[in-house]
Amino acid sequence: MSVFERCLEKCRARKGVVVYSDGEDRRVVAAAAKLIREGLVDPILIGEPEKVRAALQESGETGVSLQVVNPLNPSLVEHNAAEYMAIQKAKGKDVTEEDAVKAVSNGLAAGALMVRRGEAEIGVAGNLSSTANVIRAGLRMIGTAAGSKTVSSFFFMLKDDKVCMFTDCAVIPDPTPAQLADIAIGTSGVYKNVMGEDPRVALLSFSTKGSAKHERVDKVRAALDEIKTREPNLLVDGELQLDAAVVPEVAQLKAPGSPVAGHANVFVFPSLEAGNIGYKIAQRFGGWTALGPLLQGFAHGWHDLSRGCSSDDIYKISVVGLGMNRGGQQ
Repeated sequence: MSVFERCLEKCRARKGVVVYSDGEDRRVVAAAAKLIREGLVDPILIGEPEKVRAALQESGETGVSLQVVNPLNPSLVEHNAAEYMAIQKAKGKDVTEEDAVKAVSNGLAAGALMVRRGEAEIGVAGNLSSTANVIRAGLRMIGTAAGSKTVSSFFFMLKDDKVCMFTDCAVIPDPTPAQLADIAIGTSGVYKNVMGEDPRVALLSFSTKGSAKHERVDKVRAALDEIKTREPNLLVDGELQLDAAVVPEVAQLKAPGSPVAGHANVFVFPSLEAGNIGYKIAQRFGGWTALGPLLQGFAHGWHDLSRGCSSDDIYKISVVGLGMNRGGQQ
């Protein structure tokens, strides 16, 4: 069963609520209509009602009834501003009512606060907003997950019946050892939740087990030490070159005795340039399908889209986002 089919099965078992912060878009309307027809999602679209209605007409989905929330509704703005002030106060920051109103008077903030309050299971945005603004709204309104200070991204990489994960490919340019540890632990958890199998995590480098000496290799080793301290039962190893991570014969030569080498299914790249280039090489030269990027590290599900996405991309991210959010639950 594919990653998407696994997540689809979870959505069929229990319908989810997804809030779309960039709701004034025919692509979102088309995706929402499909999710409603298939009984998978109760969507909430954030936007000015007139603009959402125009998108509905443009999409041709006029037979669908959609729930629309106007982020500029005075009572909602007042409620959200008070909540935002409380969030900031808990962080030791004082925010004026005027600044709070400015901070929450937009679709991203309104959607993120709905996710925080549990009014939506996950939020999806980015079809009209920049990735930086989506992540900023998530950090301000939702915050990071317990035990993690890092927001990062991953791809499910798919080919035939093979499934693996690449991380981080879209967020952190030069992660610290602590951030690499957060990324590895978070991604391994998603793999376990979605696939129902044990993750085998490879911390990638241009060195395998001391074959090269460099500060960038030291960073990966430091990340491994932190992961082992925090998650001693996780199958993880590093530093590993890619061939040692995936080819058993090479693993026997370069990393004998490794619990991961030769059989890795979660690949943690040492930098954003390596991860971004790596997934695109696999996709374009190797024929792998890249599903994502999906965000991780927030206290609740909050996902980003490319502004060039299709309605089908929005549909799939919604289903996979719900699936990974539920873990083993139905």
